[in-house]
Amino acid sequence: MLRQELQSHLDKVYPFSKIDTEHTLCGKVTIRFELGDDFENGSSERVNQATERALTIFNEIFEGSNDTLWVLIYEYQGEDIFTGSNEYLYQQFQTEKFKHFYNELELVNSSHFLEDQNGNEVFEKIKAKIIIGKLEKNEIKIKDIFCGIANREMGLEPIINQSIYFLTASAEKGFHMYDDRGCFIWSDIPGKIKDIYVRRNDWISDYTREDVDEFFK
Repeated sequence: MLRQELQSHLDKVYPFSKIDTEHTLCGKVTIRFELGDDFENGSSERVNQATERALTIFNEIFEGSNDTLWVLIYEYQGEDIFTGSNEYLYQQFQTEKFKHFYNELELVNSSHFLEDQNGNEVFEKIKAKIIIGKLEKNEIKIKDIFCGIANREMGLEPIINQSIYFLTASAEKGFHMYDDRGCFIWSDIPGKIKDIYVRRNDWISDYTREDVDEFFK
């Protein structure tokens, strides 16, 4: 099953990363890039820059057009402050491919803690649809996905409400754009993403730069 296969890859490279706990998905070496910072909130210019920067970084971390990628999507249940149909994201994958994705409603761990009956702190459980696919990079309408993510808080459409991650088939490199503000890339060792660190250094977040620089000394 796709879910078990992906978790097996994660266990080998990032033992702390668990599919049922989104905030554990990261790498030993992580870089955060600024995306829409040069333009005003709500502007099409901000969305365009965020989309183009995300696309550039994505294409540089996943260089081959036929690279096989894992796609991991979290679709949290309940009311959302943002409007938009969840179907829009599904449409960015070929219909026949999407039919074969793992697609199940699960109880996952949020980033909030509760106290159990024994007084121990435990993660709050919430419902989320977990969607997992494995396909070639050129089978994904990636620019449309990034535009939908950038639109999320801008009052523009179309909107992608889900949280989506991309990883190489070996899970040794990953990418996540969280909104118009920024994206993360990560790997298990610095050398695998050093070229992007050098090439896109001006886009690195200032408040994380000192920590990031330590990886590449």
